Amino acid sequence: MQSKREEYFEKGFVTLENIIPAEWITRLSICSDRLLEESRAVKESNDAFDLGPKHNHRSPHVRRLKALVDRDPVYWEFASESLLGDIAADLVGPDVKFHSSKLNYKWPGHGEIVKWHQDIPAWPHTNYSLVTLGVYLEDVTEIKGPLISIPKSHDGPLFFHTDNNGKWSGTIHENDMEAVDQNSAEKMIGPAGSVVAINCRTIHSSAENLSQRVRPVALFVYSSADAFAWMPQPTPTSKTGQIIRGSPARIAHLDPRPCPVPPNWEKEGYNSIFSAQKMD
Repeated sequence: MQSKREEYFEKGFVTLENIIPAEWITRLSICSDRLLEESRAVKESNDAFDLGPKHNHRSPHVRRLKALVDRDPVYWEFASESLLGDIAADLVGPDVKFHSSKLNYKWPGHGEIVKWHQDIPAWPHTNYSLVTLGVYLEDVTEIKGPLISIPKSHDGPLFFHTDNNGKWSGTIHENDMEAVDQNSAEKMIGPAGSVVAINCRTIHSSAENLSQRVRPVALFVYSSADAFAWMPQPTPTSKTGQIIRGSPARIAHLDPRPCPVPPNWEKEGYNSIFSAQKMD
């Protein structure tokens, strides 16, 4: 595990294969299936569901379950009490704060390529300890729309995620990406029960799902306890800010590296990266 930890800090991401017990994957998948069934009665995106343009009661097309820990107690139990919290502590330190969670689906035949982006410009904090832990509920192969990350990009600059008019786009402008070594990008593949860890500064994307099965990935974000948000958060949950390991911070850690200022999500609202990148 120490070698994997070192790989994370060196590259800005790491894949831990077969680390979540099958019993947990089954429980999480049952909840996911139930919520997909509930989405059949939903006609437009809301606080729980981000819906694709072809969603209907016969053929659900849910791109994201929002605020996952508020959708079913099983998700919060997993986020706070399972091995996942221990993995977070290995990466952010012994005092761990919960930030947010979601479950992204990538459906066959819908494209849904997520363009290059970094996470932290959407929800800036006083430091860059934040990590997203993605849990593969099914096998993710090279053709199933895997996450793709660029090694060591977490040590590079943070980019504006806006279009030519200064409007939030949720993606790094193609002109900025010309200076990034995209050929070094690595696909994060692994069987069900694998966990991928991605630092909040790491440049990443995900490919189109060319398989015949949906690709569900549950995503949980954690920070060190001494990281504090300095702008309204786009996807807060009822559990955001809770300490799941260790103790609350008495002093904030202030990283001197600058971060772009995002929109004020309390005023402008936020749906998902799929909407921001105009996949409707």
